[in-house]
Amino acid sequence: MHKKIQTVLLLLALAAPLGLRAQEQTGTDIPEDVFYLMPSFSDGYVYLRGQIPAQGKMNICAVDNTLRYLDENGTELAAAGTENIVRVQFDTVSFLQSRGVFYRMYPLSSELGIALKREVKIIRDVKQGAFGMSSQTSSIREYSSLYTEGGIYTLNENKTYPYTVSETLFLYRGDSVYIFTKNNLKKLFPEKKTEIEAWFKAGNSLPQTPADALALIASWAD
Repeated sequence: MHKKIQTVLLLLALAAPLGLRAQEQTGTDIPEDVFYLMPSFSDGYVYLRGQIPAQGKMNICAVDNTLRYLDENGTELAAAGTENIVRVQFDTVSFLQSRGVFYRMYPLSSELGIALKREVKIIRDVKQGAFGMSSQTSSIREYSSLYTEGGIYTLNENKTYPYTVSETLFLYRGDSVYIFTKNNLKKLFPEKKTEIEAWFKAGNSLPQTPADALALIASWAD
C-alpha cells in the first residue's frame, strides 16, 4: 500500500479496520458491484482540499458513502472526514463528493455535467406474509450478510433483510451539485431560460439515463 495515501487518510482519522476480505461468508451476500460504486478495488487518486492528491487501491461504499481502501496487508479500512475530499479518480471514472455523498461524474465540459447518485438502502421493517413473501413489491433483493462500519453482520439463516437500489440524476457545476429541476436548469443556463421553459411546456419529461441527460444539457450549453 502506498505510504502517501496512508499518511493523508490518517489525517482524516481512520475508522476501525473492517476486515471484510479476511472473512469467508456463507449464504447470499449483497453483490460487490451493488455495495460499492466501482466493480472492484482499483488504483485511484483522492483529491483533498488544500493537499496534494493521495494514491492507493480503493473503492466507495454505496450504503454509507465511505471511502474504503486496502492497506499493505489487504485489510479494508474506511476513512472518516469525507467532507475534506473533493473528488476521487479511478482511471477515466471520477466521483465528486458533496455533503457526504459521492456522485459519479458524467462531464459535458471541464466544469459542467451530470452527477449520478446511487443509494443502497436496507429495509429492516418488512413484514413477512404467507409463504414468507415480502409485503413490499418494489424491486428488492434478499441477502443474509450485511457489510457495516463495524465489520460483517451475519443474519439468522432463516431470516433475510431486503434492500433497494436506486439511482438519481443530478446536475453539477464545479464542485457544486444541483437537483435536476427546471429552476436549476435555468440557474445553470440563464441565457436559455426561454428555451428551457418551452421544453417543459411541451410536456417533456426529465431524462432517465446519464447519456440522455448529457444530450439534453448539451443543447443548452452552446
